[in-house]
Amino acid sequence: MTDNPRNWQPPYEDDDEFWRRFEDSLNRAQGKDPNAPQSPPPPPEPDDVFVPPEPPPPTAPPDAIARAAWLAVIVGPLMAVIGYVFGFSTFIGGIGITATIVGFIVLVARRERHIPPGEDHGDGAVV
Repeated sequence: MTDNPRNWQPPYEDDDEFWRRFEDSLNRAQGKDPNAPQSPPPPPEPDDVFVPPEPPPPTAPPDAIARAAWLAVIVGPLMAVIGYVFGFSTFIGGIGITATIVGFIVLVARRERHIPPGEDHGDGAVV
């Protein structure tokens, strides 16, 4: 080989071969066996695994007042949007907004009645 940079040839024909040998030389310098398979160690198995219980199926509210309040909370915004967007009447929009607010207030005011007596709600997420 000459000292002329124009006649320089890479030491290996394949770039992959060059990088493989380069990596092997680094591994030997660090005292690692280059022929040993390099697989990460398996993750440790946790001792206790939390499996959440199945949630109960959703059910309809038990009484007519709660059902009417949910209906008002859901249908009220739709009435307001339809009333204002399509220009039917501001009266329909006002009824929709009023129904939403009243339904929300009724649901919040009655929420304690739907918790069964003696049911333990726990401490939440305990780490």
